[in-house]
Amino acid sequence: MGVCLLPGFAGCGSGRSGPSAGDATAPPPPTPSPPPTPTPPPETPDVLAEVTFKAVPSAVRLDSRFAGLSYEKTKLVVPMFTGTNAALIQLFSLLGPAVLRIGANAVDRSSWNGEKRGLTPILPAQIDALAAFVRATRWQLIYGVNLARNTPANAAREAAYVAERIGESLLAWEIGNEPDLYRRHGYRPADWGYREYLGEWREYQRAMSDAAPGVPFSGPGTAFELEDNTLLFARDERHRLAMLTHHYYRADRDDSRSTLALLLQPHAGLMRELASLVKAASDNDIPLGVRMTEANSFHGGGLLGASDALGSALWGMDFMFNCAVAGCRGVNMHSGNRGPYTPIADVDGEVVEIRPLFYGLVMFAQAAQGLPLQGTIATDANINVSAWGIQREDGGFNAVLINKDDRRSVGMNLNTGSGAAHFEPLWLKGTGLAATDGQTLGSVTIGTDGSWVPQAQPQLTASAGQFNAVLPPASAVLVRSV
Repeated sequence: MGVCLLPGFAGCGSGRSGPSAGDATAPPPPTPSPPPTPTPPPETPDVLAEVTFKAVPSAVRLDSRFAGLSYEKTKLVVPMFTGTNAALIQLFSLLGPAVLRIGANAVDRSSWNGEKRGLTPILPAQIDALAAFVRATRWQLIYGVNLARNTPANAAREAAYVAERIGESLLAWEIGNEPDLYRRHGYRPADWGYREYLGEWREYQRAMSDAAPGVPFSGPGTAFELEDNTLLFARDERHRLAMLTHHYYRADRDDSRSTLALLLQPHAGLMRELASLVKAASDNDIPLGVRMTEANSFHGGGLLGASDALGSALWGMDFMFNCAVAGCRGVNMHSGNRGPYTPIADVDGEVVEIRPLFYGLVMFAQAAQGLPLQGTIATDANINVSAWGIQREDGGFNAVLINKDDRRSVGMNLNTGSGAAHFEPLWLKGTGLAATDGQTLGSVTIGTDGSWVPQAQPQLTASAGQFNAVLPPASAVLVRSV
C-alpha cells in the first residue's frame, strides 16, 4: 500500500526503502522492487495528532550494535551457531553487525569439556563453530561461563580457549546468570547473599583474567535486585567492570494481570530503573555503560497471543527507544526455540518462523543511525501512540511513528525541524495487535531464509519541515529524509 497522506497535501514522488548511505554500521541497503501503483488517500483519520521532537541530555547515539539478541548457552550444542547456518546468518545480517549474548539460565547448567557430571558439556568444536558464525555475521559476543556449579580453574580453561578462537569479536565475559535467583534455584543456601556472590565473582574474574588477559568483564546480569545487587556491584567492581548489565521483563507470563494491553502501556518502573542504572555507570566510570543483556516481554518464555503478536513488535521498538533516550548502550532480546517471545523460531537450529518482534527489531535497526530524540504528541482524543526521532550522523532526520490502537487510525502532523523536502517511508503493518502472522515490513514478509526486499513506496512531501501521515490501526512507520 502507498503511504497515507492527509487531504490537502500534494501528490507523492517515487522513492525506495533502505538505510542511509552515510551510515557505515547500518545493515546493507536492500535492492528495491519496482514502485507499486499508488493507492488513493484514505478517509479522514479517526484521531489527529501534532508531533514535535526534542533532544534529551541522557540519550546515547544509536548504531547497529544497539539492538542485539540473547540465547541460552545450550544452543551451542544443537548446533545452531555455525558458519554454515546460512538462513540464520542472513537474518542476523538484517540487523547489521550487532551483539550476541550467549548465556542465560543454561549457562549455569553447562560445563566446559563436561567436567561436571549431570551438566550439558560445552566442547571446543562448538566454540569453533561459534567463531565461524560471528565472523560470518560480523557480530560481537558477550560470552557467559558457569558460576553456580563450576570452579575458577575450569572457567579459566574455558576462557583461554574461547578468547583464542573468538578473538577481537569477544566484547565481554559474563560470569553466571541472575545470581540474585541462586537461592531460589537451590544453587546456594538461604544465608548466601550479595557479599558471598561478590567474593565468588572476584575469584572467577581473577582466574579468567590470568588465562585471557585484556578481555573486558560485564555484570552482574541480575534479574530483580537493583538496589541490593546491581547498583552495589557497580560501586564495588568499578575498577574491574567494563559493562554494567541488568535484565528486564515486563511481567511474569503466569500472572493473570499479564496481557497484551499491559505490555503496550508505558511502564514508569522501567524508566526509574534505567535512570538508576545509567547514573551508577556514570558515577563509577564504567566505560561501556549500561546494557540490558536479557530482555523481552514476559519472562517464562513469553505469553501466547501477546509475546508472539504484532503488538510485541510495537512494544519492542518503544522499549529500545526508551532505553536509548535514558542512556542505555544496548539491548539483547532473549531468544531461542519456539517459545512465544523468541524473535526467530527454530527447531534444532533450523529457522522455521519469523515472529513479529523480529520485524520490530529490523525496523529499529534501519532507524538507528544517530542521536535519538523524544517525540511529544498532542492529540484531539485519547489514543495510545508514540513517536521517536533520530538526528542522523549524515545530517538527515529519521522518525518512527507507532500506533498501538487496534481500532482507530491516527493522522500525525510532524514538525521535524529538518529542511528536507522528501521522506521515504517503511511501513510495518498487520491485521491487528493480537495477530501472530500476516505482518509485513515494506509490504513484504521476511523469509525464513533471511530474504527481505521491501517494495519501494511513494515519498512523503514536506513543507517548511512539516509533513502529515496517517497510521492505520496497529501499525508503525519509519520515515527517512532524502
